[in-house]
Amino acid sequence: MSKAFTNLGRIIKTEYILRYITDLDLRRTVQLQINKGEYRHKLPRWVFFANQGEFTTGDYEEIMNKSSSLSLVFNAILYWNTSRIQRIVEDLRKQGEQVDDEVLSHISLLPYKHVLPNGTYFIEDE
Repeated sequence: MSKAFTNLGRIIKTEYILRYITDLDLRRTVQLQINKGEYRHKLPRWVFFANQGEFTTGDYEEIMNKSSSLSLVFNAILYWNTSRIQRIVEDLRKQGEQVDDEVLSHISLLPYKHVLPNGTYFIEDE
């Protein structure tokens, strides 16, 4: 039974490869998804600049703390970008501009040139 599943997997993989080679639309779709995935990983790599993005310790707790902090910063940037883009779209629509939802679906929430990874931040205490 195991050999049957192995061979079935090979047949499916071969069929996909042949389809990929002959179908230009499939190749474009795959490339687009690969690009999105790469761009998705670019922001955390950029934020995690210390030690060139490597954990220099084997301590599990310290690694988890750093990973959690990285996730928090990444999500904060996504939240900021989302809220800012939403505000811009709302302002454009109030001014009478037509902003198509189809166009919005292609806007990335991952830009980060406006973020200062090692800048000075001021937080006001109330």
